[in-house]
Amino acid sequence: MDQLHAVVLAAGEGKRMHSKLPKVLHPLCGRPMIEYILESAAALTSEVTIVVGHGASQVKETLGDGWSYVLQEEQLGTGHAVMQTVKHLPGQGRLLVLCGDTPLLKASEIKQLVEKQENLAAAVATTIMPDPAGYGRIIRDESGYLKEIVEDKDASSETKKIDEINTGTYCFDLALLKRFLPLLKTDNVQQEYYLTDVLSLMREGGKASAIYTVPDYRVGLGINNRVQLAEAEKILRRRINFYLMEQGVTMVDPDNTYIDNDTQIGKDTVIMPGCVIQQGTIIGSGCVIGPNSHLVSAVVKDRAIINSSLVKNRIIEEDIIIGPYQAVV
Repeated sequence: MDQLHAVVLAAGEGKRMHSKLPKVLHPLCGRPMIEYILESAAALTSEVTIVVGHGASQVKETLGDGWSYVLQEEQLGTGHAVMQTVKHLPGQGRLLVLCGDTPLLKASEIKQLVEKQENLAAAVATTIMPDPAGYGRIIRDESGYLKEIVEDKDASSETKKIDEINTGTYCFDLALLKRFLPLLKTDNVQQEYYLTDVLSLMREGGKASAIYTVPDYRVGLGINNRVQLAEAEKILRRRINFYLMEQGVTMVDPDNTYIDNDTQIGKDTVIMPGCVIQQGTIIGSGCVIGPNSHLVSAVVKDRAIINSSLVKNRIIEEDIIIGPYQAVV
């Protein structure tokens, strides 16, 4: 397989978040949302570059030196963002283009996109949306390959009826991308360089692009406001809770149990409804937590009981009972 590289787009301001914090740094189950897609990308390749722009220094400081960074000084569209990156990449190989605000997309799904692209110019990840308004529409040819992607603002009333949408996730033949990317123009409503137009240019040049359809439409979608952030958090918390239950943790009401991504919980521990467990808390085996307990950066050793209490930055020894209504901080 050709060398795989990945670019994660993280230069946008995220105006609809109405926040001083760059959008990709908004926390999701205890981690900045961009860390999830970076983790998925890193599972497939060690060659990961992050395109930064708005709040660049804050993004770099938060994520650290383990990544390569490219600065997009002006935000002139997704095509422009990729232009800043490809000049630093080799002439051959394959390039994943991912969005920093799509934290629910897993490595397994990205891998299927990469497999779809093999021996083709590109592959795009799509999904079927119940309400596709606002998203770029996928137009297929008679063989099922990609014909073009039409942005919502440029779409006709007939095109807007299409419910297959672009998730903004791609895999390209790097050599072909380098050939066609400089041909992009800004003759569209937003006067931006659309990366999607590269796919049309490739088709006009006789190069086909495949489509990988993400089964769960929620997984491929970006987070653009705090409503979508809450929806993504609900999905991710469900993943976390189900994983812990599969490892031997009992949750009386998983829909009302809030556990951060980096928490560790031992077998035969029971988590009662309303618990909030955050910031790397470690809980041993055979414990009982709750109801409505709040643990922050805590270590709770085997068989301890925390009853309707707050424990923060403290170690609770084996067989100790805390609460009810105590604050151990």
